[in-house]
Amino acid sequence: MPIYKPEEYPAVIERIKTKVAQKNIDLGPTVSEADIIAFERACNTRLPQAYRLFLQKVGDGWKDPAMGHINTGSIHRLAEIERKDLSLPMTLTDGWLWEDEEDEEQLSDESFERKLGNQGVELMDEGCGMTYELITAGPCTGEVWSFSDVGVSPCCERQDFLGWFELWLDSDGDPDYFKDYVHPGNG
Repeated sequence: MPIYKPEEYPAVIERIKTKVAQKNIDLGPTVSEADIIAFERACNTRLPQAYRLFLQKVGDGWKDPAMGHINTGSIHRLAEIERKDLSLPMTLTDGWLWEDEEDEEQLSDESFERKLGNQGVELMDEGCGMTYELITAGPCTGEVWSFSDVGVSPCCERQDFLGWFELWLDSDGDPDYFKDYVHPGNG
């Protein structure tokens, strides 16, 4: 599932709605434009259009991951997402394994802040220090990235929220978001 173009959004949204219904997934209710704007103001950001449309037309996360055929961690509802300043951009365009970083300067607080910005909107917490976050500022705005205790990387193939969610649906909650990822140092 790729990064979709805005003109593809209506068809993708309808396809996702059909799959959600077929799998009997009980998403939270849709979110109003006013609630989305309130979140954006509180976080000093603009949510990517694909995610905004999903919230308005499909639904907003869910609490029961055992619902239907899906059996993994819950996707956070907008009201549950931490309110933090998201204006500082993430400047990375490829993965970064700080666990393998040999240059001590690259491990400074300033380096982390410069590269990661304010991270993004946490969509899902997989446990063991691994989260999926929607990037809201920087060159990868709109993409979903994996954050862990050892590094960060884009989901591969690179995906916006709709692609990320649809891959999750199609895999019955056990997607391989990294199947094609080759770390730049290993390629």
